[in-house]
Amino acid sequence: MKKLVVLFLVFGFNSPLDAKPYPIHKYTCPQSGGECNKEERTVIKLVNDKYWKMLSDRIKDNKFYNYPWYWVYKEKRECKYRVAAKEDMPTHTITMEWIDVDICEKTTKIRDFRVRR
Repeated sequence: MKKLVVLFLVFGFNSPLDAKPYPIHKYTCPQSGGECNKEERTVIKLVNDKYWKMLSDRIKDNKFYNYPWYWVYKEKRECKYRVAAKEDMPTHTITMEWIDVDICEKTTKIRDFRVRR
């Protein structure tokens, strides 16, 4: 009986202390009818892996939902997608960034809309 108690203490309370939960985010794929297919989920993962910290830090004070909401759009060219990273609020949404993604080359790039002279 004592051995069982010791085993329970060793294995029962052995939880990883450095474990981090996977980032919580919403995503929508309007061209696919709202449900995202495997390629579109790959796009979301690429964007989330690279820009999660920057996007979530920008909306950390949002009291309604402080995680990014990704909208995935397929472009006419193969492997090319465009993602709108949005902030969700009770009455409206705001697009924070537009991100171009190439799933064949596994690259992401934030679009720059600044006026250049």
